[in-house]
Amino acid sequence: MKRIYNVIITSNSGDFVRSYSITHSKWKVIRILLCILAVLIFVSALFYGRLYLMALRVRSLEVENKILREENAKVKELQKQLYALEELRVKIYNMLGIDKTPTMETVFTFTNPEKPNEQNIQITQEDYAKVSSEFQKYAKILYDEERYVPRGMPTDGFVSQKYGSTHRGLDLVAPIGTPVLAPADGIAKDIREDRYLGLVLTLSHGSKYETLYGHLKEVLVKRGQIVKKGDVIALTGNSGISTGPHLHYEIKYMGENVNPENYTH
Repeated sequence: MKRIYNVIITSNSGDFVRSYSITHSKWKVIRILLCILAVLIFVSALFYGRLYLMALRVRSLEVENKILREENAKVKELQKQLYALEELRVKIYNMLGIDKTPTMETVFTFTNPEKPNEQNIQITQEDYAKVSSEFQKYAKILYDEERYVPRGMPTDGFVSQKYGSTHRGLDLVAPIGTPVLAPADGIAKDIREDRYLGLVLTLSHGSKYETLYGHLKEVLVKRGQIVKKGDVIALTGNSGISTGPHLHYEIKYMGENVNPENYTH
């Protein structure tokens, strides 16, 4: 005998009555379908809940990105101001004829106030001992900063093309094999072949300056080698795309190209 389930639906007043008969096998199917529906509802809740959390996270990231963009804009503005101040400092140095790159000896040298025309006199060990440690510290900082500022022409030759919006350096015409000198203390950062600039050498000078030399015939230093101002680092050539033997010379300050002519005097 089949087991049958009767479902009766009626209103409170009794004027509406409905009766349904469900066999045991059909009730099993209904229970399975109800379980599947419950699982689907649970999975959907998890899925859409995760989507909601992801949407909240995206919104949070958008806000963070907006803040970072604003901070980045401020940093770039400060970099521009630093660049402008450095350009001004270099121009003032050039106008006043201040010594290009001081040595440690000149940093710790005094002038005799009673004889203004007399050459600077190197201080003695006794005088040196009287100099405060604070002054020595700042003098060392001054020396370290100045020796990394590229100054002077890197090679003998005349300027054939100046710095501009479409030309980020100076072109110095010189015979092939003319020595190229380091304009400041630094380290050989990169040596590479470039389609346009041919054999290229890049020097890093401290944390602020970089110099680049293109169309070289030969590089005389190795990557990572420390160089001093005046060291011969390469020989001029005619490599890459070039109209004739010359040196392409660039200076970067804080990652931005600057006019090398402001540093050549």
